[in-house]
Amino acid sequence: MTMLSKLGGDPVRDPAGCELTRAIAEHVAAVANAPLTAADTEAVRRLLLDNFIVSLWGATRRWTREIAQWTQSFAGTGASPVLGTGWSAHPSVAALVHGTAAHSYELDDTHDETLSHPGAAIIAAALPVAAATGASQAELLRAIAAGYEAMALIGSAAGGLETVHRGFHPTSVMGSFGAATACTSLHACRSGQALAADRLIAAWGHALSQACGAMQFSTEPDGGEVKRVHAGFGARNGVLAAEFALLPAVTSPRRVVEGTYGVAALFGGPLRQVKPAEQLQIHNISYKPYACCRLFHSAIDALREVTEGFRTPVSDIVEIVISGPQLIADQHMLPNPRSTMAAQFSCPYIVGATLAYGPQRYDAYGDEHLDDPAILDIAAKVRFALSEELTRKYYPTQFATGASIRLADGSTRSAVVVDSVGTPRKPLSNAQIIAKGDGLGARAQVGECLLRHIWDDAQDGRALAQALVHALENDE
Repeated sequence: MTMLSKLGGDPVRDPAGCELTRAIAEHVAAVANAPLTAADTEAVRRLLLDNFIVSLWGATRRWTREIAQWTQSFAGTGASPVLGTGWSAHPSVAALVHGTAAHSYELDDTHDETLSHPGAAIIAAALPVAAATGASQAELLRAIAAGYEAMALIGSAAGGLETVHRGFHPTSVMGSFGAATACTSLHACRSGQALAADRLIAAWGHALSQACGAMQFSTEPDGGEVKRVHAGFGARNGVLAAEFALLPAVTSPRRVVEGTYGVAALFGGPLRQVKPAEQLQIHNISYKPYACCRLFHSAIDALREVTEGFRTPVSDIVEIVISGPQLIADQHMLPNPRSTMAAQFSCPYIVGATLAYGPQRYDAYGDEHLDDPAILDIAAKVRFALSEELTRKYYPTQFATGASIRLADGSTRSAVVVDSVGTPRKPLSNAQIIAKGDGLGARAQVGECLLRHIWDDAQDGRALAQALVHALENDE
């Protein structure tokens, strides 16, 4: 691995002859083949718990329900339980629904550097494959850890921020590689073999041809709920890529990352050399306490500071300025969102909802609040200011933003937050993860029940998949 430099390092000017794909694949295969440490196991279990909690809520959203019902024609095609239905199907079908559910209310985990939501693609793919193959919990956890590693390294090599600026959704594009990794690892376990780098590269070659997800949803006031399905696409694509890699006649390209039409060239920016961090990427994931784009979690925490814990009367505030990267102006300043998705991506609406109802009133982004004057009157006071300093110092590895308010008496208050609540430097506890279910309408005992299942070594992949399905049934 001496050929690799720092993760997210300087762009490589001449990638000719670079064997970056193989270097990443060899590292990821080693992760998949080695037992996890106690700390690694704990980290993956926390990711599972968070994914299960947000998926329970997402499965009740009407767009997820419609996708789930659409799968009825596939009922009986496999042994993977399909979330929100009474049937089982092929793992790719179950992955599509689970991924859509996990990404359905902007509360799923985030890998900041790649601007992606790994769990919604990786866990959503790994769980149904584990259910179909009868994988042990240890095998499932290793596969998930390897998936996070692959998605982070491949996404960082391509450049997550550049991917978004190019108009592609990193969760869908990079999620295909993370999901393919987890599923390929589980297939290797089923055959009793170690995961080979060559098989992994073959799966990535198939994932490259399936990668998809356009950011057009971020520029229109409605029609954006397809974003939820993007994570489902990544999960489904990963399941299929892993299976296609087992078909010897269906070959795939090998220079997946650095090729002329590889991930970086097609979807990202200048190719970056990357190397594994000292600890696995599962320890470098942010959890979302607020139901909006992760970019604005630091802005919400900054608003908490300048409003003295949200106690400043909004009637006293004349102007609100949010500062950060140009991406906010390009994709997040919709003044009048007409859907939940658009509201959760709109900086003015997020500020309005936060100051009107507090940061954890998740229903403030629902359709019933889109014309709420309490939110829109505040949103009208919001403007954006580019901060080249914050962009240069922190992006994309940290989502730093600033918030400034001007009061009716002429005074101003400002704050900058680099690490918001839920980042690796300010982590959520298991209790706080479970508490997210309260804001989502899920009963606390459901979260506690899921925690017991996930932390029980005897619960294999099939049992965990069934536990999630049953938790939804019991909570409805």
